[in-house]
Amino acid sequence: MKKALITGIAGFVGSHLTNYLLSQKIQVEGFIHPKHKIQESIAQGAKLKVCDLLNKKKVVSAVNSTNYDYVFHLAAFSSPAASFDNSEETLKNNIFCQLNLLEALAGAKSEAKILIVGSSEEYGDVDSIYLPVNENAPLAPVSPYAVSKVAQDMLGYQFFLYKNLNIVRVRPFNHIGPGQSHAFVVSYFASKIAELEKKGGGMMRVGNLATFRDFTDVRDIVRAYFLALIKGELGDVYNIGSGKAYKIADILKKMISFSDSEIKVVVDKKLFRRAEIEKVFCDFSKFHKATDWQTRIPIDTSLFDTIEYERRKLSNF
Repeated sequence: MKKALITGIAGFVGSHLTNYLLSQKIQVEGFIHPKHKIQESIAQGAKLKVCDLLNKKKVVSAVNSTNYDYVFHLAAFSSPAASFDNSEETLKNNIFCQLNLLEALAGAKSEAKILIVGSSEEYGDVDSIYLPVNENAPLAPVSPYAVSKVAQDMLGYQFFLYKNLNIVRVRPFNHIGPGQSHAFVVSYFASKIAELEKKGGGMMRVGNLATFRDFTDVRDIVRAYFLALIKGELGDVYNIGSGKAYKIADILKKMISFSDSEIKVVVDKKLFRRAEIEKVFCDFSKFHKATDWQTRIPIDTSLFDTIEYERRKLSNF
């Protein structure tokens, strides 16, 4: 049986990736930070190892104890907005956790296929001439988080070139779905809608609704991650996304339409992000050509499932 390692297994994407790999009859191990809560969906079916990726000795010990066929490096601070207030921590965590992991794998002469996860944030506030964004667009990070992702991306390339690691890099665009942190726009909307439904309606304060993002269901994303290692070219980099630009205002309108409660929306400029990116969506044709991947889950299903998840959370209190 094939064996996979997932760093950041306790996170949003990690939990969905675990479920997907298990459905593909792949044995899953996961590194979990000592302070991270273990979700029930992860605790069943996956072997967990407590490992702080910033502790180089612990990483080397953990990696040397097992031979993996696949390594999915997901562990990272993931909020561009929060990174402005925690820039040092974001850079240190995202860059040095990956460096320790790759050095440990190189030292163990690992033959695993390794996925390095960058971000669409690497492209920054993209000029319209580069839309939809392909992998040749210039990198122009505008947040500490985005800078850290560029560094992770390039570190992956370096270890492919000079350490002989079997690395594939991806730059996913915004992904959404059940279980995501409320720091992200769709899950934030979903949580507020669920809260207001409990109260019989009310007012929702929101940030900038005029921007456009490329949203893909996390369940499609994790399928793409696996395909990247199965069919992707070693050393190469791929954009992953729906290829569609969704206006945030339209996303919110659709989500409110799933509720019977009367919800009033108030735009609050205090909630606007610093260094806001106006519009970004991807050209994923390179990845489609390599893997035949495309999205399967409609955006309406993703939005509805996210609200339903938040409703269930509230009903369990």
